[in-house]
Amino acid sequence: MTQNWTLKWAQQSGESSRFRPAGKEQFVAATGNKKVDPGDNEMSIASIPRHDDVPIAHWSEGGPRAHTVQFYGEDISLLKELSCFIGAALMAGDAAVVIATKAHRDGLTQRLQSLGFDTANAFEQARYVPLDAAETLEKFMRDGMPDAALFNEVIGSVLGQAAAAAEGKTPRVAAFGEMVALLWTEGNAEAALRLEELWNDLARTYPFYLRCAYPMSGFHREDHGASFQKICDAHSHVFPVETYTALISEEQRLRTVTQLQQKAQALENEMAERKQVEEALRRTKAELESLVEQRTAALRQLSSRLLRLQDTERRRIARELHDSLGQCLVGLKLNVDMLRQSPGREELWSEAERLMQQSISEVRTLSYLLYPPTMDAGGIASAARWYVEGFGQRSGLKVTLDAPKDLGRLPEAIELALFRALQEALTNVHRHSGASEAHVSISEDAEQVVLEVKDNGRGIPAKLLSHFYATGAGMGVGLAGIRERAWELGGKLKVESDGRGTLVRVAIPVTPMVQSEPEHNSAGGP
Repeated sequence: MTQNWTLKWAQQSGESSRFRPAGKEQFVAATGNKKVDPGDNEMSIASIPRHDDVPIAHWSEGGPRAHTVQFYGEDISLLKELSCFIGAALMAGDAAVVIATKAHRDGLTQRLQSLGFDTANAFEQARYVPLDAAETLEKFMRDGMPDAALFNEVIGSVLGQAAAAAEGKTPRVAAFGEMVALLWTEGNAEAALRLEELWNDLARTYPFYLRCAYPMSGFHREDHGASFQKICDAHSHVFPVETYTALISEEQRLRTVTQLQQKAQALENEMAERKQVEEALRRTKAELESLVEQRTAALRQLSSRLLRLQDTERRRIARELHDSLGQCLVGLKLNVDMLRQSPGREELWSEAERLMQQSISEVRTLSYLLYPPTMDAGGIASAARWYVEGFGQRSGLKVTLDAPKDLGRLPEAIELALFRALQEALTNVHRHSGASEAHVSISEDAEQVVLEVKDNGRGIPAKLLSHFYATGAGMGVGLAGIRERAWELGGKLKVESDGRGTLVRVAIPVTPMVQSEPEHNSAGGP
């Protein structure tokens, strides 16, 4: 039977000219004239012709306790090499233990049978022991890691029985296992490395050749590099994928190694560039997150300011209603009560009429302050003249206005913003500056319209003004509201102040621009 296996194998692998049939007396190694006595069971893959004449180290060159690893790209390549490895053991009368997936066990059996091996007979003799990798793994795995005692018990028992069934004076066992590959595929690299160590420990007790195999497709990420190196270090021999082992000449191998080195260098450069890009993206992300936080805080601050402005405007309207219109209406009510008692008194009728006219005037003034109708008819210049005249009468301040008579109409949003800025600026002059005079000027050029309000008051403290430049706060809602209105239209607020008075300058582009943010220092410097 051994002679028939040998002839068929030699014929299929194209090695008939290098291989002679071997009987019980002796058979000749395919790579030389070394005589191997089956009685001594000298298992060597050199005694079996390979499917391809690949110039790499043979599996058995590492000694009786060699622990090799094969990386493969295609299953067919793995099965070719595995059939040589297991076939050599069976033909030498040794035992073979195959712990593999069902697909690989079936594929190996088919290849061995196609080469003339009677695997059923070897199985009956207990020299050929095929086991399922997943089922065997479950017998000694505990909490995701291989248990050393259980591994020695389970695998040691299998190897012991196989060695007992081997023929010859020195029984040997060839073992193939891909349990480590299953662990790696599951993402349990730590358990796979531990299992490799247990195999090495067990080899100190049982003399066997061990071969592991991993699909190279499982090592496709950069962070696999360290574990890949540890796997290689756990083995006495490492065999690359078939694309390298298929190269016949030294020249081909050197060229391939050079190409691989170039690709590795290019990949390292790309990885370095990618890390730089990732770092830049991280910095950009952090900057954007910080910017978003700043914008969010600014929006909250703006919302708070708007609410304060609304409250301030409501208080002002309430005060105007109470102090002016309310007083007139109270006086009018008293006159009406007196007229009920003395309807013939002419002076009471005259006073009632005066109070009624004053109430109407106060209502009209309050309405105009909210939105002057002259703005629609004559624009900002007309509305400013009306407001400056009325403000001077109400406040007692000497207020002058310098505005060109031919000032054209501006966009409604710009005119309203300038009018509100004028109101806020003169109100601040009246309440806070202690000034006796104020001068208002409106000018326009091809690019912008400018409103200036200057007083002769005590001025704004430099520290308070600097804080306003830096944060946009600390000056109440008046100037903050002016600044926000100007910024919304692409304009700027500038405030200058010293001991001789304060200048508030609002400049708004005639064509409004959209700004990315209200710059705190857009108010200008003193």
